[in-house]
Order: sequence, then C-alpha cells, then structure tokens
Amino acid sequence: MSDFPDWRNRMLRAVWRQDEDLPEEVLAWMSETYDEFGELPEGEFCELWTTRTFSMARSAFEVIRNSVFDDTEKRIAGEEFCYVNYFRDPDFGPVGVVRFNSVEVSTPDWAEVLGTVAEGVQEFVMDYYVMVWPVCSRHSLGMHVDYFQDTAVWKCGGGLEDGHVARAVDPSIRL
Repeated sequence: MSDFPDWRNRMLRAVWRQDEDLPEEVLAWMSETYDEFGELPEGEFCELWTTRTFSMARSAFEVIRNSVFDDTEKRIAGEEFCYVNYFRDPDFGPVGVVRFNSVEVSTPDWAEVLGTVAEGVQEFVMDYYVMVWPVCSRHSLGMHVDYFQDTAVWKCGGGLEDGHVARAVDPSIRL
C-alpha cells in the first residue's frame, strides 16, 4: 500500500491532470476520498471524478438558469436545450467529459464548472432568444466569463483598458 501523495499522483495521471495546478478544492476532495475509501483503483476513481463533475454541473446549471430568469425573464429548460450530458471517448482519456451546448469540462472544480456552464447557457441564450446575456449595467455591453480570485466572474470589456469584473457568475457571491 502506498501513501496519499503517491496515490494522488497516480490518480492525476489517470485523469490526465498530472501537470496541472489544480485548485485546492479538488486536491482537498481527493484527500477526503482517500481518507474515506483508501486507495481506490484507477477505474473507480475516474468514475467518481466524472460523477462529481456531472453533479457539480447540474448544480451550476440551476444557478445559471435562475440568473438568466432574474436578468431576462427567459426560461432555460425543455428539449430546446440539452443542458447537461456526458460521454466517454477512449481517444480523449479515461474520464467522461461533461458537455453543455458546445462547451465541455472534465475537472470537478466549482469555478471551472460554473464558468463553463455559464458559457454554454450564454451561447444558448444568444442562439435561441437572439439576445445578448448578460449585459453590463454600467456600459450596456455583453460580458464574457473570466476568473478572478478562484471565482467565475462576468467581465465587461468596457471602461478601463482591460475592462472590469462586473460581478460573480453566481449571484450569491459578492466580490
């Protein structure tokens, strides 16, 4: 039996993330998983990794769906928008990829999942409703997803040279 750092490194290779600087949230989850289950085999860990990402995606979708409705009174539901699905393709690695519209994510990190879901929903809103969402209240410009202090944010290109962070993607987070 090996120690946690050795197991963690093997699992990160299994999910093709060995050379990435993963957020502390993901590493803490791995540590908790190891403490609870011990040395899971690679296949079981990959399944757990994908299941966690998928679960986070469903939660993120609820946050974004509510945000769209609060901002626009438009609903994001039904057959016109397949909001979350995932697939496995052996050519792309041992873990599943969670997809939203044409964007996808495969790391169970809340900020990345939330930002990816926001991009997918934003694409849907533009295509289906033929409107820009979200819009910066200060500049009346459309915004795009960015990351600030490990948080998914809406960034506006207006104003200062590099634009500005308008708000967190999750409305419950205050910056």
